[in-house]
Amino acid sequence: MIDVSELRRLYRQYGFEEADSYEPGIHVFTYRSGHFHNADIIKTGPKGDEEKVFNEFKKTGYACKVRSYTTTQSIEHTLFRGFFSAENTRKKLKREYSRYTDSIAKTHSDNGQYEYIRSHYTINDVVGTRSVVNEIYSRLKSTKPALFLIEAAAGFGKTCTAHELLNEIIENSDDMVPLFSELARNRQAKIFRYVFLDEIDRSFPLLRSSLVRSEIQNGNVPVILDGFDELLPQSKTAEDNDGYEHTEPMLDTISELLTKSAKVILTTRRTAIFDGDNFHSWVEKHDEDFEIYRIRISEPTIEDWVPPARLDALKLVNFPIDRLSNPVLLSYLRCISNAEFDAAIANPNLIVDKYFSSMLERERRRQDLRVLPQDQYAILKTIAKDMMERNYTSESKEYISDVILKNHDELLDQSRKQYQPEERPTLGELVTKLSGHAMLDRSNENGQGIGFVNEFVLGNFCAEIIIDDTSNEWAGFERFIEPSVIATIARADDTKLNLWNALEFSLEFLPVTDKVLYTIMLTDRLDIDLCDGSVENIEIKSVDIGKSNSINNFIFIGCCFSDVTLVGKNMDKVSFINCRFFNCGFEHDEEGGVIHALGCDSDNPNLLLALQQRAVDDTTIVRKFPDAEIFVLEKFWPKGRSTFHKHRPIRIVCANSAQIGQDEILEAIASLRRQRFICDGGKNSVLELNLEHISEVKTMLGRS
Repeated sequence: MIDVSELRRLYRQYGFEEADSYEPGIHVFTYRSGHFHNADIIKTGPKGDEEKVFNEFKKTGYACKVRSYTTTQSIEHTLFRGFFSAENTRKKLKREYSRYTDSIAKTHSDNGQYEYIRSHYTINDVVGTRSVVNEIYSRLKSTKPALFLIEAAAGFGKTCTAHELLNEIIENSDDMVPLFSELARNRQAKIFRYVFLDEIDRSFPLLRSSLVRSEIQNGNVPVILDGFDELLPQSKTAEDNDGYEHTEPMLDTISELLTKSAKVILTTRRTAIFDGDNFHSWVEKHDEDFEIYRIRISEPTIEDWVPPARLDALKLVNFPIDRLSNPVLLSYLRCISNAEFDAAIANPNLIVDKYFSSMLERERRRQDLRVLPQDQYAILKTIAKDMMERNYTSESKEYISDVILKNHDELLDQSRKQYQPEERPTLGELVTKLSGHAMLDRSNENGQGIGFVNEFVLGNFCAEIIIDDTSNEWAGFERFIEPSVIATIARADDTKLNLWNALEFSLEFLPVTDKVLYTIMLTDRLDIDLCDGSVENIEIKSVDIGKSNSINNFIFIGCCFSDVTLVGKNMDKVSFINCRFFNCGFEHDEEGGVIHALGCDSDNPNLLLALQQRAVDDTTIVRKFPDAEIFVLEKFWPKGRSTFHKHRPIRIVCANSAQIGQDEILEAIASLRRQRFICDGGKNSVLELNLEHISEVKTMLGRS
């Protein structure tokens, strides 16, 4: 026996109206849409003639259907599948997935086969053992709402992972219809609430947005938003809080969805906003409301991509494998023919040029495009330059065509003359071919704009444009810096150095973490001074730290150091917190300052001992600094605040003060840990206030 009140509630939720049946135990719900009038007839009791009701409503013009329900769940399932056109929607999403994978597989060969490469990752700072897709999919049926934040550098598989998760859902879950969106393709106003409503209307044009939101919250419509960072403001420094002021409404919009059993998956480049104090406060605020999973995808390894035989060939010619950390190049080396592979590895410095020349020649054959490769390259570079100047990454096909026409009319006329008169395309037809270039993403069927096919291709052109800036003070939009750096890693050393010199001015306005990473990537050194700041959760490999640069009053939190030499002479008040060291060394120098290592691990215990010997002497270590301890505790319970923060990022707790030295702060943290006032949180870079001692903390801070 079904619950009649629930029956009414569910049908009304979907826009039905209840009509009188004049038969006991028979309920009729009508739905009108344009010329279509439908009636569902449900029998809930032993009495009543449903056939009589069916015929009466049929005579009045309704398309009738008698439905038999046994449970509330069966009502929900039937209405959901019917209104969301589950089968048709899933077929549409499957086509979208196939178009995307085909665009990747057929890039280098007509016989190319797509294969998703599982990258290494961490989930909430713990090394993952499955795959990113499985980590998320296995949690979609959970009754508690959850937000999944997938972070990775440009070109490291965020969009592939989003599409792979989409495919996993539509292949293996009959009771879910995902809402999938590439936000970079939405050219509406950059207000997330409106963009999201626009995506709902695009995905389910015949349904009310309130109904879609309700089913999102019920867990039947998992939301996958690829490229969330495209809507984020550009924060020039790690301390710049203005970015979060614009981000908070976006997060609040998402938190409104995250009730009941909702699941929201966001992909984004790493940004300082998600490492900031305000974001941690937002997470803490919703700690009891929904789960948050932060998944960070690591850079790909060549062993995961390149077949063993080709890997052996690369090693045989001493190919600089460390340059092949980009999925686009790895995919290229994986898919090309043996002859093309041999030519590509003959000169490591030219591998990127080989990739582009191969793509451009292939495009000439594919489209019968009589435009020379170097001219195609120039046209694509012009499009990238317009993107950089106007700060966009996708536009309408008409706009892109207009950019080509305005800048290359003579080149287009010369190219048209390469055709026989009877085969010669019109100017418009030739531009249409170019705007459908393989290096431009033409897979989107909804007309929301086209851009470059991947971040590597975009970054290649951006890097050249930045290097071409003769002022050596390029100060364009931050959005284009990361892809420029990633795309240049595979280039020769002089090209990488040229880009670093061209970016040196702009790097001063970036978060310290980005500045450190980009410097190492482009120069293979860390020769910049680091003062009064911190970096968090990055990998630093094969460089000297402190050899030719000054590091003062600086904190490394949760970082992994491999094959690194720490040089003490130029380091003072430097702290390593929850860091890991592998095959690292330390050069002692009497002139160096204080170094702290707190909660660190190393494959060589002598390294940690050497670092600790640089700290203050034992008598100082055991001393307590009440002012410093109060300073630390006030990070959890600031003055003027009625309640406390249970969790605080170590970076925020260690933020330098004019009154309290960094060494005192670190000793205060160690002391408060020993006294069990604070402990490690659920993540490496977070401290937690021990609520068992909250009354003592209140007394220490003078809180009433």
